[in-house]
Amino acid sequence: MYGFEWQDQRGIEGTGFVRALRSLLTSHLPKFQPDLERIVKSSLQTGLSDVQPDGFAHVRIFPFMKTLITRVNCFIFFGEELCMIFLDFFIIDKKRICGLTKHMRIAQNTEFTSAALEFPQTVVFTAELLRTTPEFMRPMIASIATNRHKAAKTLYRYLVPIVKERLAIRGLQSKEMAPTDCMQWLIDTSPRKNPWTPARMVGEIMAVWFGSTSTYAIQDLCLHPEYVEPLRIEIRDCFHVKNSPRDVESLPLLDSFIKESVRSSNSDAITCRRKALVSYTFQDGSSIKKGDWACIPQRAMMQDSTRYRDPQTFDGFRFAHDNAQHQQHKQSTEIPGQKESKFTDATLDWPIWGLGNAACPGRFYASLVTKLILIRILEDWECKILDPEAPRSMTWRSSIVPRSSTIIMFRKRHI
Repeated sequence: MYGFEWQDQRGIEGTGFVRALRSLLTSHLPKFQPDLERIVKSSLQTGLSDVQPDGFAHVRIFPFMKTLITRVNCFIFFGEELCMIFLDFFIIDKKRICGLTKHMRIAQNTEFTSAALEFPQTVVFTAELLRTTPEFMRPMIASIATNRHKAAKTLYRYLVPIVKERLAIRGLQSKEMAPTDCMQWLIDTSPRKNPWTPARMVGEIMAVWFGSTSTYAIQDLCLHPEYVEPLRIEIRDCFHVKNSPRDVESLPLLDSFIKESVRSSNSDAITCRRKALVSYTFQDGSSIKKGDWACIPQRAMMQDSTRYRDPQTFDGFRFAHDNAQHQQHKQSTEIPGQKESKFTDATLDWPIWGLGNAACPGRFYASLVTKLILIRILEDWECKILDPEAPRSMTWRSSIVPRSSTIIMFRKRHI
């Protein structure tokens, strides 16, 4: 990560960053939602504009979704300063920009957003590679695998001047005048005693720059078309009033469908990795030594027949039906029943996001973006997989990732 060193001790200087993502970002999601919807809509329209003779636009869905998520993340993390290329479709009306300036900004921000897309992929790939590399070779392998830290250097070059400027006026401007983005909140929540340098600040910002994709959920829409119409009806009935706030949390069938998609195709075989700081004996008598690792086998849990009915069968409304049964049980017995499940749960039964204080602080944002993408596709597009029988994922160590070769065909709906 270009010299940035994450402290190998829990709780070191991390509280502010968790607060920035879990509290500040989550509380601002309603305000961000209209802009996120516009970015998603524009990205789909632009990316699916090349229609083939069969009437469909053909896209490699995994690279396409990574690019879309990067566009959304750039806006949320860095604001309009570094992502104007993706917002021209509604910013140009507000700010008259001469042709030369506009083209200069487009070129610059293409470089930045390309680096933002490349950086997390490079870090994850290199990290896995280094796990099997002898220690003396790691610096050389890291340099080769990251192309001499090209993406990280580009992000540093763009971010350091902005961070310097924002640090210089930290505390001098009112909350109303301060930028509203994650970069500003990460700056605001950094230590005031012994403040970090701009380079250290950029390192922290880069360390939380990891995206998520909706690739599997879109594939499942194609593979299980029987769910498309019920989901469209739910969206239509919920959002039938134009220009009213679109509450995506009021779509239990969509939440259930996405959760079932994750259950069926979660991207890592294990989760909640914990390193033992001291030797420890569990209640069942098993023990681990200091330095050992313990983890939850989430993929095995998701396919466990003692936890799920017919776990090998995709049941898009599995969790919605379970929630309805819990609700009926509560009403009939007048005794509080089991808490209804949600995609954003972080529990022992649903450890996808982690557990406890170490649960993913950005999961509500990730859930919102995933739902907005699915809603827009369901409302505006028809989709199907070009080759349903072809392999759609590959396994490397504990990771299960979508194949970049999977092609989804999209066609604009005529309503």
